[in-house]
Amino acid sequence: MNIRLYISLIAFAVIGCKSNQITVDKDFALTMDKGACFGSCPVYSIQIDHVGNMIYDGKRFTEKSGMHKNKLSKSEFQSVIDQLGKMNFFALPENYRSGIADLPSITIAHTHKGLSKSVTGKDTRPALLKDLQKLLESFAQKDGWVSIEPIAPDNTDVAEEEEEEEKEIIEREMIIQFKPSTIISRWMRDYREYQMYVKKPLDDDKKTWVVQYNTKLINPQVLLHKVQSDSGVASAEFNTKAEMR
Repeated sequence: MNIRLYISLIAFAVIGCKSNQITVDKDFALTMDKGACFGSCPVYSIQIDHVGNMIYDGKRFTEKSGMHKNKLSKSEFQSVIDQLGKMNFFALPENYRSGIADLPSITIAHTHKGLSKSVTGKDTRPALLKDLQKLLESFAQKDGWVSIEPIAPDNTDVAEEEEEEEKEIIEREMIIQFKPSTIISRWMRDYREYQMYVKKPLDDDKKTWVVQYNTKLINPQVLLHKVQSDSGVASAEFNTKAEMR
């Protein structure tokens, strides 16, 4: 074989391999929350980080209850990146209205390169967004999930009810009320090292949000104090399962 042709083929192969590498920033996070309907629709959330680690939280009508962990293969993670690449996620409206009450709301939140966006809707959403939902739903049914938060037997004595309620604090989630002057997308950049992202709004003015972050990167109590002391925040507290926010 001609030596120049041989070198050219090797160079092309190396470039091709590099182009197939998955490159995302460390603040990358993608989450889907499936809400309740009038019937027995599965209620759960699934979160993916920048290396394909997944966290699943089964809440109601799911085969897996509580917290589970898993990891995507490189090809599966690439399919997520490819699907996001087909759409301009950060340009989508934050809410798609629906006239059908008996459908679960689907919220997909995405953080990357300092940008955070949460999109909620039911039936009237773009096809590409629905395709992303189907992809995440397929990952939720994937084999290999390992429980990381076993559900304790429901034998709590009435006298221990107050103590049990304290255990219902969700330390990986905060409810943050931002000050009117705060630009939330800019504010989030200061916390991207903790993989923090906005999950869903709690008011029409969209100044009070449920946010989620990676508890492996910072002690929850330390982060709560940090957020409460932030000049752009009016108030902050841990979310709780008891209030089902």
